[in-house]
Amino acid sequence: MNEVITTSYNPLYVALSFVCAFMGAYSALTCVYKLLAYRKAHINHSLDKLTGKRPRTSMLPSSQMYYGTLCVAGLAFGGLGVWCMHFIGTLALQLPVAVHYSLDTTLLSLVAAVLASICGLGIVAANPYSLPRLVCAGAILGVGVSAMHYLGMYSMEFDGFFLWDWPLVALSCLIAFVAATAGLWLAFATSSNAARWLAAALMGGAICAMHYTGMAAADVVCTTPVTALPESDSLGMLTALPVLLVMLIVVISFLIALVHMYARRFKT
Repeated sequence: MNEVITTSYNPLYVALSFVCAFMGAYSALTCVYKLLAYRKAHINHSLDKLTGKRPRTSMLPSSQMYYGTLCVAGLAFGGLGVWCMHFIGTLALQLPVAVHYSLDTTLLSLVAAVLASICGLGIVAANPYSLPRLVCAGAILGVGVSAMHYLGMYSMEFDGFFLWDWPLVALSCLIAFVAATAGLWLAFATSSNAARWLAAALMGGAICAMHYTGMAAADVVCTTPVTALPESDSLGMLTALPVLLVMLIVVISFLIALVHMYARRFKT
């Protein structure tokens, strides 16, 4: 007999999921600001050549440096801010059934999040003051966050199925788009560091709001008797995820430090 399971959340993991989303968004925005500095250096160099002035810098960022920084931004937002946040949020969901995860679908969700983030941030970095580009970037980020979330849920394997509330599914996708677009606009409306922090908080909140709205859209229906102490992948994830999270933070921090080091050469 099918049974709809009552779910609950661990508040500690819910809070940790927001911290993860915020860190990913802030790191990504920091990299995008560096991309703007690279573009400005090239523009100023071209203007100096046209006007016959002495170049303001003897070195210009290469295309490899530009796209490398863009990939770091995509990894920070898609990998840390979206993907890691999703699985911390999934661990926050307490289910009395055994849950396992499909490795192929899980990795596909990571690829989707990172690629969408690279595309969206690349579009807005080209001209963050263009409204069409801003909306397009927000849409791509929204699609990436949504795709990652629902692929992640599809990777969950248990004796049952999800019963979807489609209006809530649509609302979760709309939240991702609107908040991502608003966050990008806020990040570039002013050049203050406070705006960047606020934008990162808004974008991190958007990721979490999309995730938990999407979770609320799914009723968990169990097709077998509910066990008191199910054996699942959750215990292994509880051990492995913190290690993965720390490693990802260390790698992204190192890459951002390199970005900062090279960006200092191109300040005008």
